[in-house]
Amino acid sequence: MRTASHVAFVAALFLSTAAAATELSLPPDVYGSYAPRGDCGKQPRINVDKTGVHLDTPAGRRGPLPIRVSYTWVGGASYDGIQTWALVKYGGKDRWGDDNQPVVLTFNADERRGALTAERTGSGNERPMPLDGPLASIVQTGNFRLCAKASAASATPPARPPPAAIARSPAAGFASVINALMQPATASEGSYYDWRFIEKAPNVTWAALPPEMLDKPLADGHYFRRNGTVAMGGQSLKIMAAGARTMVFNHYFKNESQPLGEEAVLAALRGSGLTVTAARCAINKNLRAPTWYRLSGNGKRTALLWIAQPRGAASPWEGFNLSLDTSLKPLTPQERTVYTDRCA
Repeated sequence: MRTASHVAFVAALFLSTAAAATELSLPPDVYGSYAPRGDCGKQPRINVDKTGVHLDTPAGRRGPLPIRVSYTWVGGASYDGIQTWALVKYGGKDRWGDDNQPVVLTFNADERRGALTAERTGSGNERPMPLDGPLASIVQTGNFRLCAKASAASATPPARPPPAAIARSPAAGFASVINALMQPATASEGSYYDWRFIEKAPNVTWAALPPEMLDKPLADGHYFRRNGTVAMGGQSLKIMAAGARTMVFNHYFKNESQPLGEEAVLAALRGSGLTVTAARCAINKNLRAPTWYRLSGNGKRTALLWIAQPRGAASPWEGFNLSLDTSLKPLTPQERTVYTDRCA
């Protein structure tokens, strides 16, 4: 892989997975059964578990509902409360080609844990879409509470950290993820961790195991991937782990919202206790080119972190690549005109 094309390489990795990217899932802390006033002897009921959202109503049963989950639907990037939204996809596409989402379920509604509301979303001047019996039933009821005898799954510790943890600066949150994804110093040379190890990273929601096996290799030559989303400081990043059937080698991050900023990320990494040294950089310091850094310390094995800042319309996103392999690929003659491994 040519060093100068690493930006396009990471972009291709994410573009190749866009169609099959796993959307956010509901966190386990909202699992359980919801009913009017929390009385599960009554209908309609809304049951939530790892398989999704299921309706049990006088008009019939339905589920799992096709939904789109958001942790920041109201409030945007600045939101750091406990509400989670599930927008129900129903009735095909709208005139713009997007999924119709006429019903929204708000978990921990009004910042009250265990509260759930079912509401129609605004339709502007368009004609309201008629709902089927089960959906109409929950919207008509409107307010639900987690039943007193909640399922065992709902009693498990929350998968998401408390809002105070998410509310830290995005760069600090990113640094904590990087620290968690680095290998411990006790790992033997040439070894790599498995797909469950990455679940230790804070504020990351991963697709369910096993990792997805691809028909064709990714741009880095690996056949297995696991997608996820990183929530930190009121914004989110896409993450993809790549590797072999039993081992993870690389982590790719793509930030399409407010850039974290290279200097802010480096400061946060150093502030977390890591030693950060430039390993490969642009010869021309005025050139806005990606840089490779070696990360060490904190009881971790050395890793490489590649950082690419947004570069206008051609590359409007911010990219990162955490590699557990610390061997930099040799520079080609063309790349030697741009990069050097002797960074100040």
